[in-house]
Amino acid sequence: MSDLIRKITIPVKTDFVAVSSYGASTRSSGIVRILKDLDESVEGKHLLIVEDIVDTGLTLKYLVENLSSRRPASIKVCTLMDKPARREVQIVPDYTGFQIPDKFVVGFGLDYAERYRNLPFIGVLKPEIYSK
Repeated sequence: MSDLIRKITIPVKTDFVAVSSYGASTRSSGIVRILKDLDESVEGKHLLIVEDIVDTGLTLKYLVENLSSRRPASIKVCTLMDKPARREVQIVPDYTGFQIPDKFVVGFGLDYAERYRNLPFIGVLKPEIYSK
C-alpha cells in the first residue's frame, strides 16, 4: 500500500480494516473475522479497498458487502495480485497489478502463520513448509 499511495496525486485519507479467513493455514476457512474495524465513518465517501491478493474472493466479498451497508458514495477494489483459479464467489477487482497461478505466495507483506512478511520479494512457499 505504501508504494501505491506514493503514486496517488489526489488528496486521500487512509484508514485500515484487518480481516482474516486464513489463520495459520494456506487455505481459506471461509469464515471471515474482522480483527480491526475502521476508525471513521465511510458514509458518502469514495472508497478504494487495497488488497494484497484476491484468492477465493470470500473475504473481499464479505468486506465489500459490509462496507456497502455503511452507504459510501462508491467502492472500488485494487489488488496487487489476483488468483482467479481459486475464486469461489463472483468478484472481480477493478484494478489488478498482475494475475498469479494457484500457488501459495509469501513475502512483501504476505505471510504464512505470521512468518515471511519481511521478505523484500514475493515468492512461492515450498509445500514442505506447510504440509508437515
